[in-house]
Amino acid sequence: MKVAAFAILLAAVPFAAAAKTEKKHSPRPATGEIVLPFQLNKEGFPLIKGAVDGKPGVFLLDTGTYDRFLLNRHYVPLDQGVHVGGDESIVLRRHAGAHKADLAGVLKVPASSGNGKNPDAALSIDARQQQQDIDPRFLGWLGWGFFKKYVTTIDYRRQVVRLMPLAKAPPTPRPPESITLSFLPSSPVRPFVASIGGHSTPTVVRTTGWDSLALQPANWKRIAPSKVVKPRPGKGCIAVTPATFGGKRVDLVDLERSERQDERLTLGIGFLPRFTSVWDPRVGKVILTPNGTKPPQRRSCA
Repeated sequence: MKVAAFAILLAAVPFAAAAKTEKKHSPRPATGEIVLPFQLNKEGFPLIKGAVDGKPGVFLLDTGTYDRFLLNRHYVPLDQGVHVGGDESIVLRRHAGAHKADLAGVLKVPASSGNGKNPDAALSIDARQQQQDIDPRFLGWLGWGFFKKYVTTIDYRRQVVRLMPLAKAPPTPRPPESITLSFLPSSPVRPFVASIGGHSTPTVVRTTGWDSLALQPANWKRIAPSKVVKPRPGKGCIAVTPATFGGKRVDLVDLERSERQDERLTLGIGFLPRFTSVWDPRVGKVILTPNGTKPPQRRSCA
């Protein structure tokens, strides 16, 4: 189901169980660093335990949501609020009052949106359908509006998020094997460019994105002679071997294939677990360092 730009893209296609993550002892946090553990649900969505006004549940870590928090009013007790946007399927409401969020018992912050004319107010949608797909205790989205105050490291091997306040964060290292991508958060997220068979393709990286490639019909035909796009027999998926971005050649597997005018390569829940990613808003970059983890295998893209 597609929802507005402030929410996530959900699909009915199931993934196999998320790849097992090698558990290691996490290094000691640096001075001033905040460490939040997370877990992956069966689709591969990263979930952080927490609470809103004492109501326990999980937040979805979504680098594609521009708000600090977007709450699920179907699960979180909130007042009626004021209608401030959305469409027939998604109604966005603003709620006054001091709502509090607890993140993993480590950090307590206002559960506000951080955007719009009332940045201290909470925003919500009725996310009962997403709640069925994500978790029965789905509190809502934890978005870029929160993470932009930190240099954020997402470590999929140890399943922790490390937050270092911008004023205290040292320069982000860029190992030779890392991939550096442009990341300029907006609503919607601004794409960077990948090359697929010589074709420049708008690309986004997002912690909740379903890995997919959408091209115009003519451009599917144009890249066919390069033979970089290969079918995945029995799955209805494709592999791209390779795509080029950030100056590196990268093999992509188990992508959905579609034809549409608005072209887009989305790198998300199958791609990101292969890397430790550092999201640095000071320079507008995300640095991806391979972690040796194999991507989760998708059952079907049909």
